[in-house]
Amino acid sequence: MPTPEIPQFFSDPLTAAGLTVLVAQAGAYSLYWFLGDRAHRERAMEGFERVLVSGVLFGVALILINLSLWGLNVYLDLAGVKPPSGGAIKTLNQTKGWWDFGANVQAALRVAEGTYRSYVGKAWGILEGYMAAVIGTGILPWTSPVSMAIMNGLAYIVTAATTILISAAVYAVAAAMAYSWPALLPVGAVLVTYERTRNLGAWLLALSVVAPVVLAAGADVLKSAVDPAKLPGIHNASPAGAVSLIQAMTLLGLIGLVLSVLTYAASRIFDHAGASLSLE
Repeated sequence: MPTPEIPQFFSDPLTAAGLTVLVAQAGAYSLYWFLGDRAHRERAMEGFERVLVSGVLFGVALILINLSLWGLNVYLDLAGVKPPSGGAIKTLNQTKGWWDFGANVQAALRVAEGTYRSYVGKAWGILEGYMAAVIGTGILPWTSPVSMAIMNGLAYIVTAATTILISAAVYAVAAAMAYSWPALLPVGAVLVTYERTRNLGAWLLALSVVAPVVLAAGADVLKSAVDPAKLPGIHNASPAGAVSLIQAMTLLGLIGLVLSVLTYAASRIFDHAGASLSLE
């Protein structure tokens, strides 16, 4: 007997998560309606209105994600920037419809995580070489001046590599955590309709809208500007070669700045929307 295929409507993780959360919210208020008295039914009617508002906010968040992706592509076209062929943005642009949008965003986040991890590995390799050189030349008394010279002469390399290591590791973890964004988005849409959880819901919605696109775009722009494979090692870390390290460090800082500013701005929008639509 052939195995029945899962309808496209339920195959997308974002659609499935959204339906699950909204149906659970509606189901909870249905219990008030069928099992409670008149007061409970009035509360249930308010709850059904919340479900409607949650659904609207869920849809608005999806529209904002698509608009941000569209705006990103327009900017890249105008700026003449071509994303890497196997990069996260190309993965996002492979979306054919609503049924594969959520899965493609998750796939793009996996690509972005791998990109950030490559910078972590390269930065760690630089620091390993630095520590080996300092310790190796500092063991013997007559080579200790060489150890001090290495410490002082390559301090700028260590600073850049350390910053890259920390920043790229944070973004790699953020991209991995963002896999759960299909669940966070509808949960945030529900929480923002309640006064006590409105701020938390606004932040979850903001992160769900901003983080996937910013992390994916940031990884591609970073790799296009500074290929991690071409970053200098400790053995060839000349002042000229350190330019790429400083460039990577700067771009990683800009990714964090853009992510923070856009998340805060989006959270304020959703927070005000929740306050305006609050039923309490």
